[in-house]
Amino acid sequence: MKYNLLNSSTLPTYLIAIIVGGCLLVVAALVVLVIIFGKRKKNTIVDESAWISALGGKENIASVSAIGSRINLSLIDKEKIDRAKLSNLGVNSVLVMSNKVTLVIQNNAVDIAETISNGIKD
Repeated sequence: MKYNLLNSSTLPTYLIAIIVGGCLLVVAALVVLVIIFGKRKKNTIVDESAWISALGGKENIASVSAIGSRINLSLIDKEKIDRAKLSNLGVNSVLVMSNKVTLVIQNNAVDIAETISNGIKD
């Protein structure tokens, strides 16, 4: 005896439709979740004044750039850095080499660097 799983007598058509429909619903739900959580990361608001204040003010920042999860800064006086404020802003570590400072953060390094850069131009 041969068994065919797609035979209408063993697996009714409506059951196949329910299984396919359920799979499509699961895929649609996953797509919606990815879209929602993807947008949440991009809409993070960066407080320009808090970052500039934590770095010693506009006059202390000579240049800003970002690569990956790092913000590279050239500062006039590295002693003006407020590490506690930086920590509250989400900085994981501060690397200081001469007047070059690297801030290691988890998210939005490029956005934050861009905001700081725009803030010191004003």
